[in-house]
Order: sequence, then C-alpha cells, then structure tokens
Amino acid sequence: MTEKEAKEKVIMAGRRLVESGLITRTWGNVSCRIDENHFAITPSGRDYRSIGPEDIVKVSIGDCSYTGDIKPSSEKGVHSEVYQHYPDIHFVIHTHQENASVISALGLDSIIIDSKDPLLGDEILCASYGLPGTKKLKKSVADVIKKSKGNVIILKHHGAVCFGKDEEEAFRAALELEEVCESYIVKQYLKLEQKNTYNPDDLRQFALLLMGRNRVPQGDRVSQGFCNSERTENGFQIYEKNGKETKSNLDEQADSLNGEAAIHKSIYNKYKKINYIIHADTPNILSFSHAGINLYPFVDDFAQIVGTKVAAVKPAKAVTALKGAAAVIINNNGAFCCGANEIDAAAVALIMEKNCKVFLSGTLFGKIKPIGWLDRNLMRIVYIKKYSRQISNNWGK
Repeated sequence: MTEKEAKEKVIMAGRRLVESGLITRTWGNVSCRIDENHFAITPSGRDYRSIGPEDIVKVSIGDCSYTGDIKPSSEKGVHSEVYQHYPDIHFVIHTHQENASVISALGLDSIIIDSKDPLLGDEILCASYGLPGTKKLKKSVADVIKKSKGNVIILKHHGAVCFGKDEEEAFRAALELEEVCESYIVKQYLKLEQKNTYNPDDLRQFALLLMGRNRVPQGDRVSQGFCNSERTENGFQIYEKNGKETKSNLDEQADSLNGEAAIHKSIYNKYKKINYIIHADTPNILSFSHAGINLYPFVDDFAQIVGTKVAAVKPAKAVTALKGAAAVIINNNGAFCCGANEIDAAAVALIMEKNCKVFLSGTLFGKIKPIGWLDRNLMRIVYIKKYSRQISNNWGK
C-alpha cells in the first residue's frame, strides 16, 4: 500500500470512529500499515473531522520514530506492538467504547465468551494498567498480544485496542466487542436479580440497591428545573430544556428560575474560563446523582478531562465544588458540566455519562476501584498543562 493510500484510509476511519460513538472527540486513534516497516497514524490532539493527509503521521514500526512537526498519537507504541506481532494485520483502532470501558475497570485479567467468536475468540484478555502513552502500557499490550487468540485487547481503566486485516474487520471487531461486553454485564445482572428479562433502567436501580440506596421512584427519574447556559458579552444566556431562550442579560434577573440562574451567574463570576454550562441529566448521570456520593475516575479520559474527583453536593454548594473539576454532581438532579465552549462542555457530559455507567454497571461485580491517586493526578496535570492547550488550539479547525 502506498503512503498516500494509507493516509486516506486513516482519515476516513477517523471520521467514522467519531460518528460511530466509539470515541469522544480525539480520545482514540487509528492507524494503517503502509509496509512491513511503517504505518500511518492519526495526529495527537486534532479534530478527526477536519484533518487532511498532511496531518497524518508516518511512523516506524520498529522504534516509533517519525519526522516532521506534527506529533503522532501518544499511543503509537501500542499500535506498533500489534503490527510487530501480526504481520497480516493492516489496521488498528484504539477506542474508549462504553461497555468495554466497564469491563476495563473491573480488575479482571480476562472475560470468557459463551460461544467462540471468529474475531474475538473464546476469551478476551485485559492488559495491565499503564498511564497513556507510556512504555509500561506498551509493554502490557506486548505481553497480552503474545497470549491473545482474537482481534481485540481490553486496556484496564482505559478502553480497547481492536485490529484486523483491513478497516472493515477492525471496526467489526470493535462493534462485536461492545456487544459481547454488554452481554457479559447483562448476564451478571440477570443472575444477581434472578430475572429473565433486561431493562437498562432496572439495572441502574438495582445497582443503587447494591450500594445500599433505595430504588428511585419513577417520578424522580426525570431531572427537575435545571437548564443550560452560555456566557455572553452582557452576562449570560439561559437555555430552557424545551429549547426556549430567556433574555440574554440575566445579571439583574439572577434570582429567577428558582434560584438556578443565580448559580450559573456565580459559576461564571468565579471561573473566568468557563463559558458554557450543560445540565446533564442522561440516564446514568441522573441515576448516579441519587447515590449521594462523589465520583472518581474509573477510566483515563475522566481523570484527564473531567478531574480527579467530582463532588456530589446540594445546588447551593455547586460553585465551590467545581474547583479543580469540570463538573459537579447535584444531589438527585444530574450534574453541571462546564467548558470553555459548548463543545468542551458536551465532551465533559459524555465522559461523565460513561464513567457513571462504568461505576453503576461495575457495582454488579462487587466493589470496583478507581484509578490510583498518583496516576489520576499525573494525568490531570499533564492534560491541563499540555494536552488541553493543544486541543483548544486545534479543535474545530
């Protein structure tokens, strides 16, 4: 395959990866083998929806070296390990898909599949944890690849690596992995609650019971009152859940909307880099908010993008609780997810939803542990000091 052809395939696959929901923003990566010594991979921190051939980086399989000013994905070492071990593999994708992320946080070394899958085999192995982009993670993948019989590997507290002889096979492996992981979770739920049918809301309610909380009444499973908002030149704009907009300058009306506008105003006054607030009340976030406990990172992207801890508080304490984090959980009423713009806030909300799902589903398997204190703090510091600036400079171009 020519370098040009490989880069074009990577570009198309990167867009497909975003559209499929297997990754959020740039948290995931794609590569294609060029020849026996090189592969083409997505760049670090670029919007996959707008990259061109000049942004795709040619990397050496042997030592991960590259030329040029554009940095390749930090996970290039993981990709190189796959290509070194499997000469017939020509496509690799690294995803942060939800159900595989649940399995990644359980501390398991593998999961057994009920029926042998042509792409997944009969057992999916989990690589031991290593910080993103490190030699430790690369070595963990290398150790597991030697034992794996399928086209997927789960990375503990991180996501998954899926590969194939071409793009279609790699994507099929990722989608089949997601189905298998969901089946593994549902099977555990049905076993514990002794049921024959599955409903996602029932699983969430059962998880609360396992945590020592009561089931949430049907009427309380819908958030109450809160809205989204955006900073403006004259104050801020509130967006009601039905899409109706209120007046843009709310400085003089900040005590309206049952006091909610006052909270938004206080957030904007205290945190000058926050320009957009989303009230996230998706199923897993809303269910978790009824637990009344703080949320810690169970997957890497949460530690990086959202924070090392998200506090669960009453609305009046939301402003103070946002210090050091991009979100705050409102007891029994979802979460405020914040960002420099709507895209950033939406990314925080998506990752919050996934991490809440990881925790609630993981509860079915016993107490699950978050990423260690030192590792999650290191990731957060690196993200704030380096990676977030890179994202801000390149996202949306």
